[in-house]
Amino acid sequence: MQRERIRRIMSEAVLSIGVDEPVSEALRLFADYPLHHLPVVDQSGLAGMLSSADMLKLQHFMPKLDTQAAAALLNDRFRIESMMRRPVISAGPDDTIADAAASMATHGVHALPVVNEDNRLVGIVTTTDIVGALLHGIRPRPEPGQHSARRQPTELEVRHAIEAAESATLNGTDTNGIAAWALYLHQRNALLDELRQNVARYLRSGQDEQLHTRLLQEVDQLERHAELATRP
Repeated sequence: MQRERIRRIMSEAVLSIGVDEPVSEALRLFADYPLHHLPVVDQSGLAGMLSSADMLKLQHFMPKLDTQAAAALLNDRFRIESMMRRPVISAGPDDTIADAAASMATHGVHALPVVNEDNRLVGIVTTTDIVGALLHGIRPRPEPGQHSARRQPTELEVRHAIEAAESATLNGTDTNGIAAWALYLHQRNALLDELRQNVARYLRSGQDEQLHTRLLQEVDQLERHAELATRP
């Protein structure tokens, strides 16, 4: 399984943003879609990466203005080029799953944009993709003309997977740490999803003080969670 190629598990329908697009467009994409990572592209191909954590930093600069005025002010003060992370840690479609996992662990990232030999974005692979492949195997690729979107697990399937991971960690059968990793990702995804929803609500509702305080608390919780996960 670890020698399988990334092209077998990566997501090919990747949302990206141009380096010259306004910052408010990046905020809109993070608010409207379940994103945690957003590749940035220019004429030469992949140029950088934005994360939901990068976007959260903007909340400290958000004035108490209506949404349109706040967006205009942010676009005037910030540029995607100055906010994106570079150089980009990326992967090739023929890299192995083991290579991708090692790269993520080495660089402390949870997603790798996948580029071809011309540095053109062709997909993205996340820790969730890797854990899903290890836990459930790699599903056959759809035939041409078939719907290519990856099936999302049902709520019942997720619950059963989490129960199995909890059982494996409790009874000592999680010898390779996959169950512990799955539980960590499940908790982190839940925290990020709650944070994403609150950020969207914050940007659309006039940024009230109570919601601002809740966002700061959630950011602190995520930072503590990430710090614990990176300890040896």
